[in-house]
Amino acid sequence: MREMEDRAGQENPRANPGGESRERMLKLVVLGAGNHSQGNHLPTLAHYVAQHPGEVELAALCDLRREHAELMAARYGFARVYTDLEEMLHRERPHGCIAVTPIPITAQIAAQVIQAGVPLCMEKPPGATVAEAREIVKLAARSGTRVMVSMNRRFDPALRKGLAWRGDRPLTYLRASIVRVNRGEPGFMTDTAIHPLDTMRAIAGDVEDCEVQAREVEGVHWFVVRPVFENGALGCLEVLPTAGSMVESYEIYGPGYRVFVRTGAYDAGDVRCWEEGRLVVEEEVAQGMPDFVRNGTYDETVEFIAALRENRVPHPSPAQVLQSVELCHRIVEGYRVGR
Repeated sequence: MREMEDRAGQENPRANPGGESRERMLKLVVLGAGNHSQGNHLPTLAHYVAQHPGEVELAALCDLRREHAELMAARYGFARVYTDLEEMLHRERPHGCIAVTPIPITAQIAAQVIQAGVPLCMEKPPGATVAEAREIVKLAARSGTRVMVSMNRRFDPALRKGLAWRGDRPLTYLRASIVRVNRGEPGFMTDTAIHPLDTMRAIAGDVEDCEVQAREVEGVHWFVVRPVFENGALGCLEVLPTAGSMVESYEIYGPGYRVFVRTGAYDAGDVRCWEEGRLVVEEEVAQGMPDFVRNGTYDETVEFIAALRENRVPHPSPAQVLQSVELCHRIVEGYRVGR
């Protein structure tokens, strides 16, 4: 059974040009200073630098809007600003790049960074289509460049707490829900609901098969997905984009126990655990934490930086996320053809 905190990376000398010492300061660059980056990746990096002085240099920030990039660089502590990715990679020669890009260009930008040989943390999904995601997997494998996909729910503090309590006990049933307000965009299933589906795979392993029920609610598709995992566990994912509240939750069941978690992305980040009918854990894990810590982005960044230092592939890699992409597109396409 796959645990969320497993490390699947292996050493990759090709991705460590020059054989840098573990003690050497890591030079990081960021592409993209939009809303998502401002809310999560930029404050996360600034917080990491404050907590770990002398470990990381925030070398450069790249955005098409120079004045905006200069403002964000000054706010979060980046040394230089660029408006051209190729120029930034050539001049800075960074140890790692975090690319926060719109979905239509995510694969294109990722390919550019990978081909430059720079270790990359890329946005999800790793391609607007299944074909793009598969190509990123192949490109990362061919080049030897270390690549991570930003799937921050895998690092949610409350969920990690619940999984740590569960330990290695058998998993029988896994339920997840993603509920949102006025999210009627056609790509919600493939672009956003990939988060809980991917997290379910991180908990239970790969999916062997799944059934899909769908209903159109005032012009928006709601889904109930019932995966069967390769280890025999059953699952249920509820995708309700316009149900009028902001909740993302996970329930894990096995012989004699239950774990219930509301993630910190839009909620309290609380975990409750039952054993033989008794409530034995009740905790608001994310209470008082900044949003970027509550929702897992900070621990995700810790993993990326640790992988750079340890010269290994960070998790999750594009290969580890690929089935999540494939399943999301299968769910949408299957519904459209009436399956």
